[in-house]
Amino acid sequence: MNPTDLTKTRYEVTLTQEAWAGVETAAKKLNLSVSELFEQIGCGLLEIVKPEDIEDYLDWQDALEAEANPENQERIPWEQVKQELGL
Repeated sequence: MNPTDLTKTRYEVTLTQEAWAGVETAAKKLNLSVSELFEQIGCGLLEIVKPEDIEDYLDWQDALEAEANPENQERIPWEQVKQELGL
């Protein structure tokens, strides 16, 4: 559903100045007004993702790339790894 096709109703939000500035900054980064930002979040067109979830996803992507690299196909026994690490 396109949020611009819906009738809008005025709502009031109470935020700290710091929080409002953060919302405005986020909207500007996406080239949206604050109203459009809230509309897109509310309609499921934009999702908020925690930074640690993004980091986990990027780590997973790196692991898949490393595993697919032909140079990483040699398997080293765990005992050898522990010995090399001094464990």
